[in-house]
Amino acid sequence: MMAGARRLWLVACIAALACRAETGADRTVVIASGGDGDVLVPRLWTETQARLYTDLIFDKLAEIGAAQNTVGDAGYLPRLAQSWEWSHDSTAVTFHLDPRARWHDGVPVRAADVRIAWEIYNDPASGANAVDFTALIDSLTTPDSLTATFWYRARRPEMFHAIAYNVVPLPEHLLRGIPHDSLRQSAFAQHPVGDGPFRFVSWDKKVRFELAANDAYFLGRPRIDRLVFSIFADGSAAARAVFAGDADFIEVVTVDDAAEAVRHPEVRLVPARRYEYGFLEFNLRGADGRSPHPILGSRGVRRALTMAVNRAQVVRTVYDTLALVAFGPFTRAQWAADTAITPLPYDTAAAGGALDSLGWRRNAAGGRARNGRRLSLSVLVSTSSRPRVRMAELLQQAMREVGVEVKIDAVDPLAFRSRLAAHQFDAALFAWNTTPSPTGLRQSWTAASFKPGSPFNAGGYASPAFDLQVDSGLAAFDIASARAHLKRAFQAAIDDPPAIWLYEPRLPAAANRRLVIGTMPPDAWWQSIRDWNVIGPAGKRAAEPPR
Repeated sequence: MMAGARRLWLVACIAALACRAETGADRTVVIASGGDGDVLVPRLWTETQARLYTDLIFDKLAEIGAAQNTVGDAGYLPRLAQSWEWSHDSTAVTFHLDPRARWHDGVPVRAADVRIAWEIYNDPASGANAVDFTALIDSLTTPDSLTATFWYRARRPEMFHAIAYNVVPLPEHLLRGIPHDSLRQSAFAQHPVGDGPFRFVSWDKKVRFELAANDAYFLGRPRIDRLVFSIFADGSAAARAVFAGDADFIEVVTVDDAAEAVRHPEVRLVPARRYEYGFLEFNLRGADGRSPHPILGSRGVRRALTMAVNRAQVVRTVYDTLALVAFGPFTRAQWAADTAITPLPYDTAAAGGALDSLGWRRNAAGGRARNGRRLSLSVLVSTSSRPRVRMAELLQQAMREVGVEVKIDAVDPLAFRSRLAAHQFDAALFAWNTTPSPTGLRQSWTAASFKPGSPFNAGGYASPAFDLQVDSGLAAFDIASARAHLKRAFQAAIDDPPAIWLYEPRLPAAANRRLVIGTMPPDAWWQSIRDWNVIGPAGKRAAEPPR
């Protein structure tokens, strides 16, 4: 669709909504999005936007609570399962499905739907991106149509989370005849029938995605009638649509767009917590992937580079007040977060002294060298992120002050991902989006996660102390014990740094004031949409909504 055609559609949509809203006949919310999805089957998608779509169309067995706890089942809220119970030895959990739950075509949700989902997610041919259930689950039994029991191979702290968070039931009556390796290409994957608060209406790829409230939703009909996602080429264009009144909401705005929002009285910024942290990752390996990097293989050099950077100033310069300084390989939103750990100080004198003691001596030009080798590094950064490019420039300036030459290697996103996976960089500036569970530590930073072709632990960090505490923390059933072990892991990653821990973004969402929005969950902000409300018609924004 051409830009002009899109504009005409948006104007017509908003005008029509305004007329209907005045009579109370329609309550539609238009969300501006900078990207689209791919496959509308839970766990088979690869795009985050597709996860958003499917989370609104399909329900989970249970939903993580406000505390975002992933150990045990404390705080989890019933969804398709109205209750659950553990075996006496805690090696099995039985879910009792709510008999009121229905698929959008009216067929009751039953245990067979849990079974077919488990079989699909567990089959490599399906291409599902769920956990490895073969290592976790011994078997699944369905003694009756409303009961499903998962039998575990061994007790694990996050055994309930793994099932409740990842096993999303699918309609057995519609999928039983589709081969698992064909499901991604099936008609169902583009026009799904779900059981959640919203039902699928239409999809014009990369232009528009529409859902409607499920009038028969067993947990209560959503307060809004229709949910329309208008797809834009980038986030800035999406933000402009909100400012122009062509859309009601955008999930995140840049620092510049946040400043622009202040000039639009009908728009307000909505605080949001996110599971994202940014860092400058060091490559500890040489070109062969085995020998130490000639500069960054040194723990002392990595510590000196960290102390050379005024991280608070860097974050403030780039993000103003819309980011916090990162503590380590975690975010404050995670239950395992520990803000009492001891960071390396900003101390340029100590940084310079450390480099001197390691033989990296200053020359007449102000740079450093050792045995004829200049202390020179390149920082790989993607051109798709202006804040990170700016941050790379600030890191370059900071390290120049202690005699380290830094060259900025800004490349397009495809080249960045390729270089990262091939471990072809000195240092790389980027961010991870993690989850409520601290298991991402094992995937992103342990020695076992360093593999050819993988972007995880791309710098080849290998710390026995870190790995031991991560393993112990993830194996602990007691939250206090888990936190104690993970705190030691975090401290190890500060004392022997694989990266300079830089920032946690706090970029807000932007919403039209006619929307009433509660707290947005940090792991999936869109889960709150079912509770959103609208006061006043589109195009005629009301005053500040009640809080």
